[in-house]
Amino acid sequence: MDDGDIRVGSAEREQALAALAEHHAAGRLDANDYEDRRGRATDAVVRRDLTELFVDLPEPRPHPDKAALSGPSAGVVQSAPPVSARGRTARALVGLSPFIAVALFLWTGRWWWFLLIPALAVIAKNLDD
Repeated sequence: MDDGDIRVGSAEREQALAALAEHHAAGRLDANDYEDRRGRATDAVVRRDLTELFVDLPEPRPHPDKAALSGPSAGVVQSAPPVSARGRTARALVGLSPFIAVALFLWTGRWWWFLLIPALAVIAKNLDD
């Protein structure tokens, strides 16, 4: 199998789009040519589709080996930091605070219940830290 027949992923396409943007900014591609190549890069299926876009252009060019190592498909999974029970409760109160404020406003007719929303957000932020 030829290297040109290897399928590309999102990382290779993004690298090609970044390189095309640099060539456009440098004045090597006019607006029409840039948009045409950008569309073809987005639709690229195999490496040959991307290399054809850079035949008449100098560096920067996409490098498939670097894109495969650095893209979102590199296998790195990022997890969210753990949240304590107090933090979950505080987040729930912040999410419910607009509804609570509206209910209290309709019940009492006092507008200052809406001040609960930012107050609870500040308290929740301090609980998370």
